[in-house]
Amino acid sequence: MKEKEHKYGEHVHLVRDNMATSRLTSLCDARTPQSQVINLTQSLYAEVLLRAVVNLIFPTITIKVSTPMATIVGQRGRVQAETIDPLTMVAIATLLRAGDIAAGACFGSLVSILSEGCVRQDFFGATRQTNTEHQVTGTEISYIKKGSLDGRVLLIPDPMGATGGSIIKTLDCYGDGVGNVRAMATLHLIITPEYIRRITLAYPDLHIFALRVDRGMSDDDILNTVPGTFPDREFGLTETQYIVPGAGDMGARLTGLP
Repeated sequence: MKEKEHKYGEHVHLVRDNMATSRLTSLCDARTPQSQVINLTQSLYAEVLLRAVVNLIFPTITIKVSTPMATIVGQRGRVQAETIDPLTMVAIATLLRAGDIAAGACFGSLVSILSEGCVRQDFFGATRQTNTEHQVTGTEISYIKKGSLDGRVLLIPDPMGATGGSIIKTLDCYGDGVGNVRAMATLHLIITPEYIRRITLAYPDLHIFALRVDRGMSDDDILNTVPGTFPDREFGLTETQYIVPGAGDMGARLTGLP
């Protein structure tokens, strides 16, 4: 996996991929219709973000297989390769509503390469709580359906990593089980400096994967520096906690539900 240069620390991974950048830019375009927003989200998760996570934190095993050439050349027709361990146990935390399509894309990809019963989807109904000025004051989890994390890789796909409130609330819901994971990672299209600061403080062992970090509310001189050089002067959120430049309300764009 190639990563963009940054100074946020070793647990933050900004995926560098020209095709993904092209797709994400199209997704962010206000003119892109819902059908394309959905298709682009699915492809970016299944083909780019999940691949980056698997390559970095999933366990591997060495296997040997005989190709059809083995009947002609014997042992020379065998292949030895390092592959993903098909018995890797995974839990995918699905954040309703914005994370539903992203989680579904990850789930569909993983069940095709891992053994039967190894992949599980958990569900969390996460809602932003706001005050009279429409500023986010917290996150409410109104629905939970989850299982044990013992020995599993925990993945949390959520297109927009804005404030970090939903991610932290979700991890808190697992309680002490978080300490028993094999590894854990969040997968995002876009994140903000505010998100990085909050998440890395609350859960320093969590890997953060994203295609882009948006710092659009920072001063111009900061925008010309390597991301993370002056973390306390980087900002990407409006007063109502929307990402700038971002991609708008992804929950509404993906589901049609305001």
